[in-house]
This record gives sequence, structure tokens and C-alpha cells, in this order.
Amino acid sequence: MQVSVVIPSYNHRQYVVEAIESVLDQDWPDIDLIVIDDGSKDGSAEVIGELLDRRGGFRLVARENRGLIRTLNEGISMASGEYFCLLASDDYLPAGSLRSRAEFLVEHPGHVGVFADGLRILEDAEPGERILDERRRQLFSHSDPIPGFLKGLNLPIHTMMAKRDVFLRFGGFDSRYRYCEDLDVQLLLFLEGKVGFVDTPVYCYRLHGANISLTNPQLARADKVLCFRKYLEEVPRLAPYRKLIRHRLRRHYLALGRYLHNSGGGSERERELFQGGWEFAWQDVRLLWYLLWWKLVGSRRTG
Repeated sequence: MQVSVVIPSYNHRQYVVEAIESVLDQDWPDIDLIVIDDGSKDGSAEVIGELLDRRGGFRLVARENRGLIRTLNEGISMASGEYFCLLASDDYLPAGSLRSRAEFLVEHPGHVGVFADGLRILEDAEPGERILDERRRQLFSHSDPIPGFLKGLNLPIHTMMAKRDVFLRFGGFDSRYRYCEDLDVQLLLFLEGKVGFVDTPVYCYRLHGANISLTNPQLARADKVLCFRKYLEEVPRLAPYRKLIRHRLRRHYLALGRYLHNSGGGSERERELFQGGWEFAWQDVRLLWYLLWWKLVGSRRTG
């Protein structure tokens, strides 16, 4: 069974060679490695090209910047493996990462994917604590994990290995998101079929000053509104969870309204999305207050 690994590279010259070599050094016999440099400005493409000349073993695409989500979907569309996984260009795979996941899928052909655990790393230190807590581990023992996802539990997408054709069937990564490319694909994968779990670290996640989710955790507010709108309006198989989805969507509108108020207006995209909250204003006086504030005061500040 061939496994494709997609590495989207962007301005990680310091780390990207280690990321690529961690795949080349895996002991799984059939690996299709694709590296796409998304218009890096720090010389990443050059050092990747030097590694390709020196070691070979992977395909390299270096082009202008198109953004992470388009880069991920491009890599998956290029992949030739039956299964694929992802690796960020500032992280790396520990030994045996591909084998532990691929062997599970070979032994469980009815599964559409598998997740595993990971390890956090501070800059260049040795791998430290595991990523998964007990609540997220329990998703795999529940007869119906969908409510858990809808209530905010999520899995580390880079520990996933999934069937490529199934992933493409539900559209891959949604290009409407800006910062949370993994926001809904894991839930949609669970809707497609059985998903397994391997209780071993298969991914090393590096913490450093440029991690977007750490530098500005508010960036996900608008994406979460978009995501739950999608669940409500575009995913018929989630109809049994409509009440829960509407409840969570109202909470995300409230969080977005609070953010817009505290930040003095936010972006045009965020302000436009927030107007959809009027549908839920009668259910939450706090949301109504933020909507009225924006209509009476906030729009003047950004006008």
C-alpha cells in the first residue's frame, strides 16, 4: 500500500529540511512524498531544491503564494497513494510514524482513516508531553462521536492518515476558511465511515513564536461561524444534530460579536459574517446587545 505525504512549505527554512528527511527516513516501503513551496520569501525553496539534488526521493513544486488551503488541496490532488497524511514544514515525524498508521489501515480495510497521538516540542528541544487528552481519546470509544465534535472537541489533523478518494469525495479542505483548515474535515471523515485510533505518538508538533494559532487565537472566530453555517445548510447527514448545531452557531456568533466589540470593529469579512447573527438574536440578549451596538455605534467607528 502506497502512502502519500504532503508537506506544504512556507517560510520555514530553519525547519523544512528536518521535516522532509523525517519522511525520507521512515521505514514504510512505499512512500510518495510531495513538497509544495508556497512562495516562501526566506530561501526555503532553495534549500529544499538542494536536498532534492542530494537525496532525491520526493517531488517538489515551487511556485507563487496561493495560501495554505489551496496548497494542501493541490498536494492531495497530486498524490498517487491510496492513503495520505500531512506534515507541516516546521514539524517532523518520529521513527515508525507511517508504519504504525499504515499497518492499522492494512489490518482494517473497512476503515476510511486513522488518527494517533502526537508530541509537543518547544523550539529545538527534545519531544515532550503528548497532545491528546482523555476527552479526545474517548471520541473513538463513543458509538456516536459527532456530538463531541460539535461541542468543540477536535483531533490533531497531522496525526491523521486517510483514504485519499474518500477525502476528495467530500471536497477536501474548504477554501472559505482562512485560518482553520482542519475545522470540519475530521468530522466529515467520521461521517464517511469507520475511523480508528493508534495510541502512539506519530507526529512531533513544534511550538515557536510564529505559530498562528498561538500568536492570535481570535483569528478562528469567523471561521467557526462559517463552519457551523455549513453544517446547518450544506451537510444533510447532520440534520439529526440540527438543534445542537444551531445552539453552537449562536454561541459562535456571540463570541464573534464580543471580539468585534473588544477589538473596535475587526475586519470587513468578520463584520459581514456577524450580520447573520440576527437570526438568533431573540434567543440571547447578549447577542442582541452586540448586534445593536454594531448597528448603532460600531459601524461608525469603521466607516
